[in-house]
Amino acid sequence: MARSLSVKIPTASLIAEVEAQIAKVEKDIEEYAGKRKQYEADAKQYEKDVIAHAIKALGNPDNIGTESGSLIRITSSYRYNGISVEFDTEALGFPKKPEEPQRPNQQTYYGRDYTTKLDLLKKNLKVLRMTQQEEVNASTYNSVMELL
Repeated sequence: MARSLSVKIPTASLIAEVEAQIAKVEKDIEEYAGKRKQYEADAKQYEKDVIAHAIKALGNPDNIGTESGSLIRITSSYRYNGISVEFDTEALGFPKKPEEPQRPNQQTYYGRDYTTKLDLLKKNLKVLRMTQQEEVNASTYNSVMELL
């Protein structure tokens, strides 16, 4: 039979971790606008690069086929009376799509609360600073660690 562990974590170190996470989220909020502008510029350049690669790949008739293993696969749709063109992007060396930055302080559900991560961290920090205990138990630490 397994035994339960009774672990205590120093409150001061938990407060320091929460403060560091708050500083990181606030820094991410300040940098988000710049990251978003950079992503939009990268996305436009990505579209131009994809079109250039597609035109270049279509210029070589050896790449085009109707089989599933073709570098460029052309299929007909009788239902929509159209043609689909699929590219094997890895084999043809297409550029990688830029990664969209996530909003650093997006409202979401944390348990039953619909709030932001920053607000929840500040709320937990306020409670931790009010405590007289020098140590907190592992379950308290675990609930705060989900935010860190």
